[in-house]
Amino acid sequence: MFKPIVTAILCLPALFLFPATAQETELTLDQIIQKHTDAAGGADKLKAIQSVKASGNASLMGGQMEAPVTMTMKRPNSMRLEMSVQGKSFIQAFDGTTAWTINPFMGSNDAQKSSDDDTKTAREHTDFVEGPLVDYKTKGHTVELIGKEDVEGSPAYKLKITRKGGSVEYAYLDAGTFLTIRSTSKRVQMGQDLDLESNLGNYKAVNGVMMPFSIDQKNAGKPLMQLTVEKYEVNIPADDTLFRMPEKPKEEAPKEKPAAKP
Repeated sequence: MFKPIVTAILCLPALFLFPATAQETELTLDQIIQKHTDAAGGADKLKAIQSVKASGNASLMGGQMEAPVTMTMKRPNSMRLEMSVQGKSFIQAFDGTTAWTINPFMGSNDAQKSSDDDTKTAREHTDFVEGPLVDYKTKGHTVELIGKEDVEGSPAYKLKITRKGGSVEYAYLDAGTFLTIRSTSKRVQMGQDLDLESNLGNYKAVNGVMMPFSIDQKNAGKPLMQLTVEKYEVNIPADDTLFRMPEKPKEEAPKEKPAAKP
């Protein structure tokens, strides 16, 4: 039950944008991405953020359950998610090399190394604050302008993003504001086929960069999670050990019984 929820959060998009005026003429792909970058506050402000911590609350199972959530990210590609559900802590993290989880709902409180699929997903979706579009060529991604589509009443540019590792996702940028209002992707995570949709809103400025405070996520069209971010903290201390997989405690060797007296 909790597997796809954590997957969605892991793949949480970092698309932070300022509003802009509507465009009277059609734009090229490069123009759209440049406006996207400028709207986000510019490359300099984005790259000045070295770490960020998001704290909030997740509504699960159609509002039947509430779960406090924190996610910490650090350059170049470290991430740690913590979710408290029914008094138990779920942790999912990536240190740039190893992805791992602690999932008490699977019967163990020990850290477990993630599968190859999960590790690939973690590695491909750690674009940090700026997301995959900013400096996409340098990152090795390919982006195509598919056209315009209506997204809940708003015309949006639909961009196909093929990441360096081969995964594909779609970003929908509002045609008037260049705000990313939706992203979609399909992938295998924790052994499950996921068809993810994330709708973003309630953007606010944090250190000159716009960040979404509301994220509504679905899997195969069904409600998955509604995340309300209460606070972002930027450039906070985040030691590398926070993201590193903890070692399993060593079991003590049984003590030898003293020899019986003759």
